Amino acid sequence: MTRQEIISNFINNMERERTSLGLTQAQMAQAVDMSVSGYKKLIAGETSRIDLFIAYQTHMLTGKWIFELCGDDNSLLEQTVCRLRNLTPSQLRFISALVDFEADFLNKVPADLAEDYVSLLTPTGNQEDGMIWDSVNVEKLNVAAYRKRFGADLHCALRITSDHLHPVYNAGDILLISKAAPRDGDTGMFINKETGRAYLRKFHQASSCILEPLNDYGVSFTMDGFREGDMDKWLIFGRVLSKLRE
Repeated sequence: MTRQEIISNFINNMERERTSLGLTQAQMAQAVDMSVSGYKKLIAGETSRIDLFIAYQTHMLTGKWIFELCGDDNSLLEQTVCRLRNLTPSQLRFISALVDFEADFLNKVPADLAEDYVSLLTPTGNQEDGMIWDSVNVEKLNVAAYRKRFGADLHCALRITSDHLHPVYNAGDILLISKAAPRDGDTGMFINKETGRAYLRKFHQASSCILEPLNDYGVSFTMDGFREGDMDKWLIFGRVLSKLRE
């Protein structure tokens, strides 16, 4: 974006946030430590620069990050930072620990080789049908041999720890996971938000989508897109790309 586009976006978002907060222009000016006349000149576009302190005060007042106010909110990093805002302190501590883990990994592996690895999740709870995970161990898995095949679609991996899904998956198998939504016929991982239980299911696309057991163990579920709130009960973790059998 050009300087003028950034300034224009900031001014428009500043006014939008002022309206959302129910403030008058005079109140907004006071909140960001400006004179009323200075604020009116700003929103009228009679300036080619925005004071850094005013940008900071606007961030503190609205809770929006500078890049959001400037209209640049498309990158993965920026989208992730925006979502972090809604998490609880305990969730943030958990994510902070994961960030520390990844940062420590980069200290051991050259940056140009880091993309050859994904996080391998190993549940420590009872991994039966309708899994409830007590916790998850995380380690790094070298997937260089699969990058050419799956590219950036390969996001993480899951270790199977029991034989409940035999003969499709056995204890020790590793599933390569894409966080993309499953397509018709894919095996996906679905988490029921009401119970917290996770299921590996064959996904069948229809007006009422069917989550079918991989074997005779377990029950089928439906996700009815026409029934209000029905789809909201499920979190789609991702789809299985491939299986590694150890």
